[in-house]
Amino acid sequence: MFSKIRNILTSRIFWIGILLLLEIGLIVLFVFAIAGSMKDTFHLNDNQVAIIFIVALFIISGLVVIYIVNSHVKMAYKVAWLVVVALLPLVGCFFYLLFGNKKVTNRQRRKAKPIIELLGVNKTNPVIAKELKAENLDALKMVDYITSASGTNVYKHTKTQYYPSGEAAFPVMLKELKKAKHFIFIEYFIISPGIFWNAILDVLKKKAQAGVDVRIIYDDVGSAKYLPSSYAKKLQSYGLKVLVFNKFKPLLDVKLNNRDHRKIMVIDGVVGFSGGINLADEYINKIHPFGYWKDNAIKLEGEGVHGLTSLFLSQWILTFNTKENKLVRLTDKAYQKYFPSSLNTPSDGYVQPYGDLPYDTESVGERVYLNLIARAKKYIYISTPYLIIDDEIVNALINAAKQGIDVRILTPSHPDKKTIFMITRSHYRLLLANGVKIYEYKPGFVHMKMFVVDDIYAVVGTINLDYRSLYLHLENATFFYKSSCISAMKKDFMYCLKDGHEITYKAYHNYAAPRRFVWSLLRLFAPLF
Repeated sequence: MFSKIRNILTSRIFWIGILLLLEIGLIVLFVFAIAGSMKDTFHLNDNQVAIIFIVALFIISGLVVIYIVNSHVKMAYKVAWLVVVALLPLVGCFFYLLFGNKKVTNRQRRKAKPIIELLGVNKTNPVIAKELKAENLDALKMVDYITSASGTNVYKHTKTQYYPSGEAAFPVMLKELKKAKHFIFIEYFIISPGIFWNAILDVLKKKAQAGVDVRIIYDDVGSAKYLPSSYAKKLQSYGLKVLVFNKFKPLLDVKLNNRDHRKIMVIDGVVGFSGGINLADEYINKIHPFGYWKDNAIKLEGEGVHGLTSLFLSQWILTFNTKENKLVRLTDKAYQKYFPSSLNTPSDGYVQPYGDLPYDTESVGERVYLNLIARAKKYIYISTPYLIIDDEIVNALINAAKQGIDVRILTPSHPDKKTIFMITRSHYRLLLANGVKIYEYKPGFVHMKMFVVDDIYAVVGTINLDYRSLYLHLENATFFYKSSCISAMKKDFMYCLKDGHEITYKAYHNYAAPRRFVWSLLRLFAPLF
């Protein structure tokens, strides 16, 4: 009991919450101070001051409502915040400024633009484009979209390997890290000391001492529960280069919403890892806070790693804003050491790593998912920890199911966040009523984010089916076409279904009516989670 209290009191997450509450409290005190000053200056009584503040509150709320209605965001997102502002005018406005206003500032756009251009390829590799045009025009269209929207190209000459769990990927990652001779790039949402991270850190320290260029990016809020604020300096003392993304500041700042949710590991530009796992022990099932943690990872060897390298370097340059960003492209000579030739690597289908940034109006992650759904002819298998989706994705899935396409979605049965779990279930009814099949994974928590379509297309990455992943966070994923790992992904998905419980339309309505009502009520606020 006392250890739990001590852990809470020493947690950075706890103090982040306290700082936010203090900020809101200071704003409230400021309002009361203004009220007192008005009374003294203009000789007003309490009723007159109250009327003035009520009118001012309506004006402020009205302006916020007008701003929300005219913002370029999804309708569900607008409705959720309109309800919050209507129910809690003053507090709702403050919370919208803090958490809801996801519009990227002009300063952020100006800072990001040269990096997006630096990363940008803009045109699919002409040799591959010609091959795909002759073989599968739908695949070419998918690749063309990702290239133009994300700025990363498609590759052949790449070996692929799929790992159905964190514990399966862990020893392979360690083995490859130990082989590093030139550089190691690591970018993760969560880093947490333990068996997993400590083993990796031991290798990184030795490699840095041997002259290997080791760079690490981790998200400040994502790792706040596990790392002290001084942790970056500790890593730097080992000779590692460290970037803490978007350090938390208790301010009404839109950047608070933008988190680095990516998972990227690159070794010498020839081997790369990505997928759902973070560098923490629950991801390799050394601890079990939510039952068995079902996750996945992919390994790329060859040219496809160049896409992961580009994503990492663009983020590194963007955040540090060093002289490097004056270079026109990552294809310049100064960067060639990070992109070694891999033409001798045998091809295993087509591989295209890509990223999604909140610094523009293009929701690449969502659009890729929608493009996959639209191109399905036989089946669509989806694994996601959260099912908090807007009408566009819902309608696309229903439309596919009504065409006779086998649409199956795997979600957890053990929630990591109870409120989000209830919102996930609130989306079941309409999907089930229209032929979409939903399964909950009984052994524990499903964290893998994966689409498998028709045995020929797949996406594995960090992009959840929720509003934060789709619109607010920096994310990454890999698109596969005709790669051998796709069959392994399908096999893994079907294996999970055997350990899953199918939620039928009838079974959904067997849940108590009050529970279903709470789910429906929470769904109204789904975009806020």
